[in-house]
Amino acid sequence: MKSLKKLSTGIVLALTLAACATPYDTQKSFWTFGKGFQTVQIAPDSWQISFVGNINTDRALTRKYVLLKSAELCRQAGYSYFTYVSEQTYRDSVGQFGVSSKSKDSLFTSSTIDNETSTVVEVTGLNSKPINTEKQIYDVNYILNNVSPDE
Repeated sequence: MKSLKKLSTGIVLALTLAACATPYDTQKSFWTFGKGFQTVQIAPDSWQISFVGNINTDRALTRKYVLLKSAELCRQAGYSYFTYVSEQTYRDSVGQFGVSSKSKDSLFTSSTIDNETSTVVEVTGLNSKPINTEKQIYDVNYILNNVSPDE
C-alpha cells in the first residue's frame, strides 16, 4: 500500500510538471531535453539569444522571455536601450522516440510528435536612444519594471 501511494504521488508530480510551460529561468541543457535559454555574446555590444519551449509554451511567451533576457543582458552590460538586428520565431514539430518492452522489436517502437516553440534574436545594446531610426528601440528599465515572466 505504501509503495502504491509513492507511485501515485510520483505520477501526479510528473503529470503536473509535464503540463507546465518551460520556466523562464531554464538554461538549455541535456537535462532540460534541449529546452530553455542559450545565450552567446557575438560582439562587445551584441548577443544571440535563443529560447526553446515545450509543447505548452506558445509564441507570445517565448518572445516575452527573450525580450526580458535581452533587457537583463543589456542592463548587466551598462546599456539603457537595445534593438533587435534580427528576430525569428518558429513552431516546429519534433519527433519523440521511446523504447517499448511489449514488442519483439524493442528499438524505437514508441513515438510521438510534439510541437515546440523557439525564438532566436540578435540583440544590440545602445547607450542612448537614436532619434531617427526605422527599428524598434526598447527601453531596458521600462521592460524590466513592467514586463513579468509570470504574467
